[in-house]
Amino acid sequence: MNLPDTIKEIIRTLKYSKKSDTEQFSLYLKLVFLGIAVVGGIAFVIHLVASLIMPGLTAQAILYRLMS
Repeated sequence: MNLPDTIKEIIRTLKYSKKSDTEQFSLYLKLVFLGIAVVGGIAFVIHLVASLIMPGLTAQAILYRLMS
């Protein structure tokens, strides 16, 4: 796709889009924060379990092993 076609697509999308109201925006914001919290919680639990199984396992150690 070339640049003029891309710009036309962007303009068409912006014409058909509408601004969400405060209630809808609040709902989207809550859902995004809930998703971030869930993913962060899962990552925390995985890191906690991994650190209990292998105490020397840290993010820095993993990156060092991957880089070398």
